[in-house]
Amino acid sequence: MRRTVFAAVLVGLVVIASLAPWATPSAPAQGVDVYINVTGGGSKKLNIAIPTFTVVSGTDASGHAKMLAGVTGNDLTVSGLFSVVAGGEPVPANNSEELRRRWSEFAAAGAHAAVHGLLALRGERLEAEMRLYDLTSPNHALIASKKFDAGGPQARRLAHRISDEVVLQFTGEPGVADTKIAYVVGRPGAREILVADYDGAGAAPATRNGSINLMPVWSPDARSIAFTSFMNGYPDLFRMFPFEPQRPVQTLAAFSGINSSPAWSPDGRFLALTLSLHGNPEIYVLTVATGKLERLTRHAAIDTEPVWSPTGRQIAFVSDRAGQPRIHVMDADGTNVRQLTSGGFHTQPRWSPKGNIILYTQRQGTHDLWAIDASGANPRPITAGPGDNQGAAWAPDGRHLAFQSNRTGRWQLYFMLLDGSALTQIPLGVNDATSPTWSPRLP
Repeated sequence: MRRTVFAAVLVGLVVIASLAPWATPSAPAQGVDVYINVTGGGSKKLNIAIPTFTVVSGTDASGHAKMLAGVTGNDLTVSGLFSVVAGGEPVPANNSEELRRRWSEFAAAGAHAAVHGLLALRGERLEAEMRLYDLTSPNHALIASKKFDAGGPQARRLAHRISDEVVLQFTGEPGVADTKIAYVVGRPGAREILVADYDGAGAAPATRNGSINLMPVWSPDARSIAFTSFMNGYPDLFRMFPFEPQRPVQTLAAFSGINSSPAWSPDGRFLALTLSLHGNPEIYVLTVATGKLERLTRHAAIDTEPVWSPTGRQIAFVSDRAGQPRIHVMDADGTNVRQLTSGGFHTQPRWSPKGNIILYTQRQGTHDLWAIDASGANPRPITAGPGDNQGAAWAPDGRHLAFQSNRTGRWQLYFMLLDGSALTQIPLGVNDATSPTWSPRLP
């Protein structure tokens, strides 16, 4: 009875158990100060001005110059590191006197830095140059300059790449705007996986099979997504390539029983997963290239929801071997199992890209996100309502989280900083949205 209750609440198993047909109901510029402490909570922000981009060639009939400035500004705001000053009209190109005047006005208004964007339109191609200036220096020193190009349909991605470069110049690490999220939408009995920009724009179906598709997770190279689907009538594991629609979906695991909870190893060679191949849910590792299967856990308890450490040397997972589901950690070969959390009902472990923190979901009446040091020390809440908050996904910078919440009465996706600040709902339409997974930075 204990294990039946546990299986019914584990996000990794509950949906499958309830829906199965057989179930019972560039480097920073040298000499420039780094203004931003990226380990802080985002309370101290750098004010940055972003005027509408300056068109230097071609005709901007589609309004790309204004869009690029707006999306770049939004990206920097969402980063939690910047406060964007309204930029206004374009700054003329190659006019040092006018440039000096505008930068002086922005500096007087409190701006610390400014982005001068130059845009050339050449047929279907967009070519942009980002020039980043330090407005705190007497002569408004140029910090960095970089050129970007993209096809017209990828104009928003051009802005994301520019904003990530700005973050790189001030922190030493690129931003996370040039990433994607995958998530699940739909009602019971018909759930599809969608892919969108990290900010919710450009959402498009990644599955269209009319079945139940669950638990998407990005591969480390950001080219493919592993997921569980009932497209063949049973909960099997598959792999799809959302940016290569001509490639067929690959079957990864179709063993008897449940095939769920996929987790890629950091090098992309292996997939940890939960199988009930021998009756009891256990954790296995699949060699993707060969299909070789290795069993890691052998316990009468339910072991599920594996997730790799960034080094690939350890795997965190959920087990009820202590009486209630708790987070455990083992070496990647299944040895040296130790319990990480205690005193609660804990599921959905998520190891941070930096390796120092593991997020998890704690059920105590409602569900909330918690964090614990990878050593097992310092468990602390990340959310405290309203509603249920669960299913966290790390951004590649280790600072941002996406998660699902029903705080408005229906399931929607949000992102925020690790300290709970800069909370933003991701606009994804009127349907319930769950199970976010944040891609690595795109190639």
